[in-house]
Amino acid sequence: MKFELLSQQDLDRIDLESRQILGKVGVKINNMKARELFKNAGAKVNAETHIVWIPADLIEAALAGVSHHFNVWDRTGSTCYDLNNGKTYGHNVGGCVRIYDFDMGASRDATEQDLIKATTLIDALENIHVCRPVVYPQEFPAELRDIYTAACMLQYTNKPYGVSAYSLRNLDYILRLGSLVSGSYDAFLEKPFIWGSVCPASPLNYSESTTAILMKYAEIGLPVAIAPCPVSGGTSPVSLAGTLIQQNAEFLTGLILVQIINPGNEVKYTTRPIPMDMRTGTATFGSVELGLMSTAIVQLAQKYGICSDVYGLGTSTFAFDPQNGFEKALNALLPVLAGANLIAAAGLMEDALTSSYEQLVIDNAILGNIFRITRGINISDETIALDLIEKVGPGGNYLLEDHTRIFARQELFTPKICYRSGNQQYKEKGFTSITDAAHEQVKTILENGAVRVVDEETTAQINVLLDEAKATSK
Repeated sequence: MKFELLSQQDLDRIDLESRQILGKVGVKINNMKARELFKNAGAKVNAETHIVWIPADLIEAALAGVSHHFNVWDRTGSTCYDLNNGKTYGHNVGGCVRIYDFDMGASRDATEQDLIKATTLIDALENIHVCRPVVYPQEFPAELRDIYTAACMLQYTNKPYGVSAYSLRNLDYILRLGSLVSGSYDAFLEKPFIWGSVCPASPLNYSESTTAILMKYAEIGLPVAIAPCPVSGGTSPVSLAGTLIQQNAEFLTGLILVQIINPGNEVKYTTRPIPMDMRTGTATFGSVELGLMSTAIVQLAQKYGICSDVYGLGTSTFAFDPQNGFEKALNALLPVLAGANLIAAAGLMEDALTSSYEQLVIDNAILGNIFRITRGINISDETIALDLIEKVGPGGNYLLEDHTRIFARQELFTPKICYRSGNQQYKEKGFTSITDAAHEQVKTILENGAVRVVDEETTAQINVLLDEAKATSK
C-alpha cells in the first residue's frame, strides 16, 4: 500500500531548486572550522558574512556517499534496528514543558516524576518503538536540562533514544552518560542506543553551537538527525512548496557537512515544518498542511535513499476531543501510507507545549490502527477460505472453526482502550470516554511504580556525573 502525494517531476523540481539555493543564495555557517571544511571541499566561502555557497558536485558527492541505513541498538545491545528497513516505527513527542494532569483536569509544569512516569509508559507501549524526552522538567537547572533529562530517561527505558544537546560541553556529559550505561565509551560507539539531533535556525542559518555539535556527532560516527523546523509564513515561505524547497536546502547543508567529515555516516531526514495560523501567529501542529508537508518529506527522503522521521501525531487542541482525534489520525496516516520510517509526536497536545500520559496511550492505539491499515488485506488460499465457506455452508457460523482461532489476531486489530463492548459494560467500568479507558491503562502500567533498567552502581555513577556537571557549570 503506497500513497504518492508528489509526482517524480515534483520531487525532481524541489531537489533541483534546493540545490540552486545552495549554489546561488547560500547558507550562513557561523562556525569557523565548518567554513574551512566547506572551503577545502570546494565550496565558496565569504569570511565576513559567513555565507557558504555549495557547488553541485559537492552536493552530489555527499548524497552518493551517505549511508542508506540508520542503525540504533536497544539498551541491552542484543537487538539492532535499521530504521530505514522499509517498516514504519512510532515515537513520542519531545520537549514539552507541561503535562496534562488527569486528576486536576488541567495542565501544569512538568516535573522529574512526570518524566519518569512518561518514560516508563513509553517503554511499555508496543507501538512506540524509539523515544525522545517527552518533557523537560522545569525543576532541572535550566542550563543543564538536556543533561539531567537524558540521565533520567536512560535509567527508565531500554528503547533507542534521541538526544538534543544545548552545547558542545553538555553533549560531552550526555556521551559520558551513554558510556556509563554501556560500560565504556568504545562499547557505546560500537552499539549506539543514542542518536544525535540538531536543528538549524531557519531560514538558511546554522549557529556556531549547532554546527559544532553536528560536527562532533560526525567525528565520532554517531547516527545523526538533521531537523530544520521552519514555520511556514514566518521563517519560511507561506507556500508549502517554498517551505519544502528551503527546508530541503537546510537539511542538505547538514548532510553535506557530515559527509565531508565522515563519509558514509548515517543521517536521518527529520525536518519539522509547521504551518502558521496567519490570524494568530501560532505555529499550528494540528494543521492538515503539517501532514501534507511531512508526506512530501518522506518522498524526498526516499528519493535520496535515507531514513525519514516526520511529524504526524500533531494537534493544536489541549483537550481530549474530536479535534484532537481527527487532527492526529489524518496527519499521521498520510505520511505512513507514503512509507515514513518513523512517525513522531505520540503524546503531543497543545501545539507541542503539553504532553499527557493518557495521550501517549491514545496515540499508541492510533498508531496500532494505522499500522494495521498499512498491512492491507492478505489475499491467499488460507484467507480466501473457499474450502471453509463450502464446509460451513448456508446458515452456518464460523465461531468455533480452527480458521477463526488461527486468523483472528492476524486479521483483526483490537485496541485495548476503544469502546466496543456495549454501552452498559462501558458504563459499568466507570468510563464515559476513551480518555477514561486510557487513564485506566496508565494506572495499570504504573501500578508497580517505575523500575530502573540500570543497576545501583550505574545509578550512583550517573548521580556523580550530574553533580560534576552542576558544579562545573557555575
